Amino acid sequence: MISRENRVIIVFGLLSLVVLYVMTQLIDLPTWAGIAEVIIVGVMVPQLINRTYGE
Repeated sequence: MISRENRVIIVFGLLSLVVLYVMTQLIDLPTWAGIAEVIIVGVMVPQLINRTYGE
């Protein structure tokens, strides 16, 4: 059984990849913006959610 924390990490990791793909294909942004998006959406947001709703 997958724990709630792992589900949050997986969902936001996949969301981060989808947003990164859309950003690179549709919007002409600098490289640092894509890196920042992956760090914020894929790493920081799941940690904040898991800390806030942790057991």
